[in-house]
Amino acid sequence: MFRLIRDTAAALGVSFVLLAGTATAQEPLKVGIDAAYRPFAYVEPNGELAGFEVDLVKAVCEKMQRKCEISNVPWEGIFAALESGNIDMIGTTVTKSPARLEKYDASATIYGLGFGFIVPADADISKGLDGLKGKPVGTITGTEAFYAFIKGMLGDDADIRGYQNPDAGILDLDSGRIAAFAGDNLQLGAQFVKDGKYKWVVEPNFDSKWTGDGRGFIFRKGSADLTQPVDAALAALAADGTIDRLAMPYFGTAFKAK
Repeated sequence: MFRLIRDTAAALGVSFVLLAGTATAQEPLKVGIDAAYRPFAYVEPNGELAGFEVDLVKAVCEKMQRKCEISNVPWEGIFAALESGNIDMIGTTVTKSPARLEKYDASATIYGLGFGFIVPADADISKGLDGLKGKPVGTITGTEAFYAFIKGMLGDDADIRGYQNPDAGILDLDSGRIAAFAGDNLQLGAQFVKDGKYKWVVEPNFDSKWTGDGRGFIFRKGSADLTQPVDAALAALAADGTIDRLAMPYFGTAFKAK
């Protein structure tokens, strides 16, 4: 089940201070989103960014009454862009793993998720995950949470193949170069499983050992001046149903309360 952390602004102890009269005096909030992960974020044929994360960032900025500049930053360079100051916030919703939380600040959890493996619809899954052991498995390159999950499920010697985006991995899955592709239930479910061409090897795993504390936006350490108003905006958007409304066209369901 999808889970959304519905903190309220009161619980956060945060009030909105970015009023319309002061918003124009502030520097724009520079947000980087990796637009290679439909339906979270992608590039329309006309070059415009679209997807759930794009819509959510726009809603957060509107709630804060602050101008935001959203740019397409590939995943492999997005943390470097944050650390260098080229962006102020990673608007790609990132798994809040312990390792990341030691190095970066994060927003409140926006949603929870599960990890799983998909295969073509006609694949034999009678052996479950045992049937993948010793076989090459694809995932998003450099995504530490997915790598840890695959090793946890298939063994430390698992043959993991990294791809820049799911579409590239699915091409190799279709050609037989990999036996399965691993990722999160929201993206793989909405982009691949729901059309009936692919299926889960076993039901997605929601254990926080692998998924961390859900997903949120990421900031440089010491960014309370950004995280607090963003958290307050997220709380308000959850409370008034906006996040549910934004999720529906992309995932076919509202996020569920935890």
